[in-house]
Amino acid sequence: MADLGRAALVTSLLLLVYALVAGSLAAWKGRRRLAESAQNALLGSFAATVVASAVLLAALARHDFSFQYVADHTSRELPLGYTLTAFWGGQEGSLLLWLLVLSGYSVAAVLTARRVGREVLVWVVPTLGLVGTFFAFSSPARSRRRLRSRTAPA
Repeated sequence: MADLGRAALVTSLLLLVYALVAGSLAAWKGRRRLAESAQNALLGSFAATVVASAVLLAALARHDFSFQYVADHTSRELPLGYTLTAFWGGQEGSLLLWLLVLSGYSVAAVLTARRVGREVLVWVVPTLGLVGTFFAFSSPARSRRRLRSRTAPA
């Protein structure tokens, strides 16, 4: 499970970097198909972020102490509601939550503006890609140390 969450975070990061670079190039050169590709990268980034969040929530709900994050922020005595709120209880989970919220709003912006404001969307996508790249880069960088799978205590 930890590998799936890590792969989803890296996928999200790569898609956001692509949205940033391709979106900037599309806005600068006026390439419509490249702009649509960058928009689709934002949509894919949201899907990858949802997978990473689901992995962490599942680990929290199952009290999977092989995740360092779960071991550091929960205990077996916590009720399920409190255990799930540990999702944002640490810096790594909080960054993942911010990335989830940002990518969710990015999807809403892309889907709304595709119908109405195409000329503005060309510049919105690289901006959202830049901000998302910060959160996505911060999450895997922190997760290498903190969300790493380890042997559960006996």
